[in-house]
Amino acid sequence: GGSSGGGSATAAPVAHPPAEVAAPPSYAHLPMRGYKIFDAGSDRKGLARVVAKVREFNATDAIPIADRLSPDEAGPILDSLCATLSTTNRYHSSTVSDAELAVVSGMIAKWPAAQSFPALDLARLAALHPDACRADRRKHWEEVLGGALETCSSLGSKRCATEVAVPMLAMRLCANCYGGCGGGSAQAAAGILTGRILECAEACAPSGNKNVRLSVATAVLNAGSYVHSSSGGGGGGCAAALSVLDAAGSVLSRGEYETEPTVRALVALGTALLLP
Repeated sequence: GGSSGGGSATAAPVAHPPAEVAAPPSYAHLPMRGYKIFDAGSDRKGLARVVAKVREFNATDAIPIADRLSPDEAGPILDSLCATLSTTNRYHSSTVSDAELAVVSGMIAKWPAAQSFPALDLARLAALHPDACRADRRKHWEEVLGGALETCSSLGSKRCATEVAVPMLAMRLCANCYGGCGGGSAQAAAGILTGRILECAEACAPSGNKNVRLSVATAVLNAGSYVHSSSGGGGGGCAAALSVLDAAGSVLSRGEYETEPTVRALVALGTALLLP
């Protein structure tokens, strides 16, 4: 037998390549980047109906005399705000005054829940205007959002599930504050109040109305997008992400949401799970 070699050879050590680090999975629709907003109703006719309802309520005994708008507030100040909000092609150059915003926040803070929905609607649209959301107005938006959430929670769980106007408009206001002005003071206020926004969304999730359901799912989606985009990996982001998961779970566990709000809740859930 032709043995080759004269003695045993020591095998050279085999160099093992470094272990490959698995790339994080990527998804076509996750995480959510950007926001969904509710901008319908900013035309002159739509806003005229809202203002007419404000004036109707302002003249009734449902509003205590001390909390009613003055003739100036109910007249030229509201008219000026609505003229600005209805001219959407001038948003880049038009302005909203402190007096106009104060009328809206005052109604949300003081008027009974049953009469507050026109003010919530005006705030929803004001949250889309860049000057209304400029950096020095965060306190205003904290008051508006805090008042809206207080109004919604004052309904109690049963009425949150059965009434339409206040839950729908409160949730649409929250959604627009996250997404309306690309990082303005309304978004900063929503960020501070994310926990309360998601609690309110959970309270409204059992609603039997499809418009409320879409509003709830969108507020949860936008909260998830905000939490993901603003997370620095700290504990606060984790706590907020868990709140997003709870709220999305409240939507999905109902089993009665239409396709679009279901998808929005699923994207919110996935976005929260992918928190960096």
